[in-house]
Amino acid sequence: MKQIENPSAWKLSLLLIPVVVVCIAAIILKTFPGWGVVTGIVSVVAYMGAMTYFCIKQKCYGQLAQSYAFILMWVVIYIIQQNITAP
Repeated sequence: MKQIENPSAWKLSLLLIPVVVVCIAAIILKTFPGWGVVTGIVSVVAYMGAMTYFCIKQKCYGQLAQSYAFILMWVVIYIIQQNITAP
């Protein structure tokens, strides 16, 4: 599978650092704050926007499909988690 070369996907993944920070904050606070949801969504949208741009520009459609599949899995897991923990 062809992968983007410049910038690398590893460099683009730095845009996802806020998601990790929000998850750590959620563990410490023992709740998932509203600002965390907004920060996470903005971070993921920025990452996917950059990935989409560079993958289309460099014709790496397999890598782009894989990235969208992972994001879709995250969303499904988040929705399932919210439904299980709801009172």
